[in-house]
Amino acid sequence: MLFIVYSQVSEEQLNHSLGMPEYSYYFVLRGFLPVLRELGKVILVSDPEQEVDAIYDDCLKRGEECVFLTFSPPNKSATGLHCPTISVLAWEYDRIPETAWDDDPKNDWRNVFKDHGRTITLSQYSADAVRKAMGENFPVEAIPIPVWDAFEAYRIRNKCSWPAVETEITIKGNIVDSRNYHITDDSFELTKSADSFQIQNWCGEALHLGFTQTDEFSAYLGGFYPAEPWGSWSRIDQPWVLFPYKFSGVVHLKISACGYGYNVNKEIFISIGDDKKQILLKGDYNEIIRVSFQLPRPGNMLKFSGLDLSPVPNAPDPRSMGIGLRYIEISGEPSAKSVMVTEQADNAVRNVTLDGVVYTSIFNPTDGRKNWKDIVIAFCTAFQDVHDATLVLKMTNHSLASFLGELHFYFQQLGSFKCRIVALHGFMEAEEYEKLIAATHFYVNASKCEGLCLPLMEYMACCKPAIAPCHTAMADYIDSSSGLVVDSNLEPCILPHERCKVFGAMRYRINWESLANAYRQSYNIVKNKPETYREMAKAASLQIKKFASSIVVKEKLKIFLTKELGCSF
Repeated sequence: MLFIVYSQVSEEQLNHSLGMPEYSYYFVLRGFLPVLRELGKVILVSDPEQEVDAIYDDCLKRGEECVFLTFSPPNKSATGLHCPTISVLAWEYDRIPETAWDDDPKNDWRNVFKDHGRTITLSQYSADAVRKAMGENFPVEAIPIPVWDAFEAYRIRNKCSWPAVETEITIKGNIVDSRNYHITDDSFELTKSADSFQIQNWCGEALHLGFTQTDEFSAYLGGFYPAEPWGSWSRIDQPWVLFPYKFSGVVHLKISACGYGYNVNKEIFISIGDDKKQILLKGDYNEIIRVSFQLPRPGNMLKFSGLDLSPVPNAPDPRSMGIGLRYIEISGEPSAKSVMVTEQADNAVRNVTLDGVVYTSIFNPTDGRKNWKDIVIAFCTAFQDVHDATLVLKMTNHSLASFLGELHFYFQQLGSFKCRIVALHGFMEAEEYEKLIAATHFYVNASKCEGLCLPLMEYMACCKPAIAPCHTAMADYIDSSSGLVVDSNLEPCILPHERCKVFGAMRYRINWESLANAYRQSYNIVKNKPETYREMAKAASLQIKKFASSIVVKEKLKIFLTKELGCSF
């Protein structure tokens, strides 16, 4: 038996594709490879239209059975092949796209399924969505990624032991630690050097930093208070802007300032690194200030000084103000190399020590389904006065800008809290990833919908109970014996794959109070009910063994391929 397999993202492309559409399908393919190799031979292709049928024809001549498994969404899957084709689908909504647009019939997934004649999904929820569109008799089988066996060595070493009291984690990349900030109701200060943050990717274009309600923050204004609708104002006399990029050379800044009478005709100072400039703030609503810096050494923090925060009579807002900002634009001449940017490859190896009761969540911060805002805010609300509760956020996106500003924004909105938040951004060796698992007490998921949630399954396979809702794909393996179930309710949503932006599908809204209560309950279990915790840990591991071991997955694959294609094993 020969399996031809394909994923749009390869291992070589992975570091540059994290967070991009379809990147997770590579992990699905990689998870299935051990089982496929037990059932037959495997050939990985990079161009299905050119390679698959040629391989299939050779198999026919030898009398060898052959099937093509495409690990990609249907609209990105090859059609019209002679080789029997099965798309392996990760899907998290209650219906599939059923509309063709851009003159591409594959955007209506039903056309692809009709061409293939069958499909494999990762969950019962997505299998039901396919049947809803294709009919109850359409051949579809829910088969999860075989996670259990991949962590056998870990379980032998750790034997579901109690999480480590203190663990040092090493990562090549960035670490954002709330312990490195001084946060009060009226100030937000980075107490350690901004050098702990490094550049991601530079596209050679101007960088726009927006501060209105609808914009994504690409940088954080330290000491600035968000004010709608016009921007952000300062609440301290020396505010700062932390860029996710480190620049050197000639850097041009364009600042859209909003004075409203504050600091009118006052000369204030702005600086990056050792270069300091004096500017005049006129106080217009949308005043544009242009200034250039000569930076011999890389810098990524813009500082303001000399501001007057004295109350202004008859001001539109009673609070005092230093400077109001709408956006900041950084530009230069990258093609002429007048602006140099520190590359991601130069990121240093950094360490962080985790202690206390540790909660971990792994996600792409730009994926709105992951709902990490609730994870952070509920954690800080539940543990505002608890110093030994730690939340670890492992960010799976290539760009630091994808989360840094938003996380800083949450820090300031939450004010003073004693619990700890650590965001890890970068590459972790397998040994370090296992150390993070070993240090974790609970894995946290607050998603609105899931196609599978591989990290959650990995942690459960390693005897880590879950704090998670029981909906979409997670309904296949989450229950009250293996974790704390977060309540959720249906809400309408728009399918991301359809051009017509109508509420045509459903997802789940998390009950925020239930999530906060689960945090408190889990902390009490760890501190006061060790036997309850151990029972939940063992149940979590057993749940994944029953659901996603190689034996279970291999048997499901054999039955499905034998029934639908007449394969013999």
